[in-house]
Amino acid sequence: MIRVVFFDLGGTLIDDQKQPFAHAALALSAIASFHTAAGKPLRSALVSDFTPVAPPLTAARIKPVFDEYLALLQATGLWSHFEPVARRVTLSTHAGVHKPAQAVFEKALQRLQVKATLDQCVLITENKGHVHAVRKALGMQALRFGPAGEPGVDFSDWSQAPALLAHLLGHAKPANVHAAIKAYLAARGVEADEVVAGGRAAEFQAKGSAWHAVPWPKQLPVQPGQPGLTHLHVALPCETRVRIGPRGALQVNLPAPEPAALAEACNFAVSLAAHGQIEGAKGQVKLPTHATVAGQQGQQRLVRKRFSAF
Repeated sequence: MIRVVFFDLGGTLIDDQKQPFAHAALALSAIASFHTAAGKPLRSALVSDFTPVAPPLTAARIKPVFDEYLALLQATGLWSHFEPVARRVTLSTHAGVHKPAQAVFEKALQRLQVKATLDQCVLITENKGHVHAVRKALGMQALRFGPAGEPGVDFSDWSQAPALLAHLLGHAKPANVHAAIKAYLAARGVEADEVVAGGRAAEFQAKGSAWHAVPWPKQLPVQPGQPGLTHLHVALPCETRVRIGPRGALQVNLPAPEPAALAEACNFAVSLAAHGQIEGAKGQVKLPTHATVAGQQGQQRLVRKRFSAF
């Protein structure tokens, strides 16, 4: 039974520019809600190779190195996914050896304060050698992140990671699968409010809203310096089927929006802007009912702020 998941950082969660890969934060949020087959919360930790220190491995020697790593983690924007960091972040520095040595993962379990065995752990990493070593020598399971189509790569899109992990945990906990499906759809502009079993095995039905771009009239100006309404996205009702592959990977065919529904949404947005009810639109009223916010892909989404009409 899987009880703990370990994440690598460099090359796995973040790229060479120390920026999170697309959908990595979304995946971490979904996985944080997972439970084991026994109904206990799935525990997770960040385990990284970092600067070694000369023995003895005292707290005074390790602290400046750990602080340096935490500064890097803070800059990535992923800090909040591994709080409290004193328990949920472990470096090879703490163990005095590099991954994939057994001592590193045992130190991580010790810091995490979980009495689990290594065969109850999963490692997610981009390192092919580490995947092979932990599987063969330590009895751990592993998922490898990397370029699509490369041999041995389990996933190349972080929005797939929750579903693959849910598969390893087993389907005794449908909530894990539902959370994984919602994360996968969110990465594709769909906010699923409900996920239910479909008519066939390994098939689910998701209902919610999908974000679509509206053709904004060029003659309708916006205030300088405000988010561009010319690339506005609106939410339309969406219902879609999601299929789970043999190893847990998700497949979905998102339906195209009905032209009439998209045109109606566009007209509504234009009317709101014409009456100053969108922040940044020409002639904005004192208390606009709507605003634009950045979505998962950076697109401008039209959202309601309050319910008073013009």
